[in-house]
Order: sequence, then structure tokens, then C-alpha cells
Amino acid sequence: MKIRRITLAILALLTVLFVADMRYFQPRRGRSGQPSVRFQVEPSRVAHFHAEKTQVFTRPQGSLSSLMLSGALGHVELRSTDGTELVVRATILGETEEELARFEVVESVSNGEISYKLGPQTAQFPEVGLSFAVEVPAGMEVTVKHSYGSVEVEDFVGFLRLLTSFSQVTVTGLQGSLSVENQFGSVELLDISGPLAFEDAFSNSTVLLSPVDGGYNFQVDVTNGSLTGNAPLEKEVRQNMIKAQGTHGEGVHPVVIESSFGSVNLNIGR
Repeated sequence: MKIRRITLAILALLTVLFVADMRYFQPRRGRSGQPSVRFQVEPSRVAHFHAEKTQVFTRPQGSLSSLMLSGALGHVELRSTDGTELVVRATILGETEEELARFEVVESVSNGEISYKLGPQTAQFPEVGLSFAVEVPAGMEVTVKHSYGSVEVEDFVGFLRLLTSFSQVTVTGLQGSLSVENQFGSVELLDISGPLAFEDAFSNSTVLLSPVDGGYNFQVDVTNGSLTGNAPLEKEVRQNMIKAQGTHGEGVHPVVIESSFGSVNLNIGR
């Protein structure tokens, strides 16, 4: 599949650059602590699909406590509402109408969790994309798995987990708990109120925390990258590693960040 070939090519290139930069891991005097190889990986947005098919799912939250979305090669929009209905608008993207006719979005419910993904499962998937536009009742737990596209979250209230790769990720206005695992692309986490767990590789990321009662407790590890921003951190730099910790206010809410081969800009808003 074309996307897999592109992925393998990118990973091969990164491997070559990594080997070329191995001298960075050798302890030498006068090194600045920054890697000589810098990565700038732009997310891939598929713009060549000529056909699409949309399915809309609406149901009351009832006993549902969590939502799982699995997509790729498309765009995810997510926000919380004050209502009690879950609304999922799923759009399948493909080259032709005939190709799309073979696929559908599968809805599954198990133990209080509802999930949506592309089906049926086959041995070889063509380059078919899946986008979501979702409204969830405030307070739900939501997990989003997405690659090769973009994820945009606005005004979310609840528990959010993002598992992304080769994507542009933006979260604006979150109250609750946020967990992000990202590889390649870019990440912006803006106006975040609450605990944060962020693991990132080969990406540029910006984090802006809103002041909250109880404050924050920071634990930050950056390998082969940079750490900037106004967060109150005590930094320890060793060769290619930056370890930082600190507190804001009473230090109640944990903020744990692990980043490799990228940049982290960590701030607290006024």
C-alpha cells in the first residue's frame, strides 16, 4: 500500500540520520547538549479522495461511560456538550463510489463503552480514510486513535486520551484529564486545566496550561531535543538529556512529559 511504502521510506531515512548522529551520544567536551540532527516532519493530509460516504449515529448516553474512535487518513473533530446525547458523524473517504460501497462504519457496545471503526476487517485495506465529527456529553471518557491526518478538540470536559501518529493535533480548552501519545507531526495543547500525561517523539509540541486550584507538579524528560517556556522548572542537562521538575501552586495535579527528538514549549497562562 502506498502509505506503508511512504512510512517505510521515512523510517529508513530517520535511521540513516540517527546513525550519522551517533557521535552525539559519545561524551565529548564542548558539546552544547543539543542534537546535530533536527527533524521537521510535516503531517500528511490526504487531498486526493474523490468520493465520500457519511453515516450518522445518534443515541442517548444512558449507561455509556466511554467512547472509542479509530480512524486514519482523515480529520477528527471532537467537542463536549451540555446535552445527554452522543452524536457521531463518520465519513468514509475513497477514490470511487464503487470502492466505498464495500465499507461501512461499525458501531459496537460492550461494558459501557461504545466504539466506532472502519469495517469489515480484511487482510488488505485499500487507501480508504475515515473522518469523525463528534459531540459527546460532558464528563465522558474518550479515546481517539488516528494516523495520517489531523485531530482537533475544542471545549472538552471529561477524560481524553489521544493516540496519534503522523498527524497535526490541536486541543483547545480542556477541563479534566488529558493523556497524549504521539509520534511524528505537531501537537498544540492550549488552555489545558487538569492533569496531563504527554509522551511524544519526532514532533514539535506546545503546551499551555491554565492556572487551576491546587496547581501543578512537573516531571519532564526530553531526549535529543529542546525544552523552553515559562513553567517553573529546575533543569538538569546531561549530554543529550534534559530532566526538569518543579511545582506551581500546591503542586496537586501531575504533569508528566516525555519527549524524544523534538521540541517542547511548556507554559502556564496568566
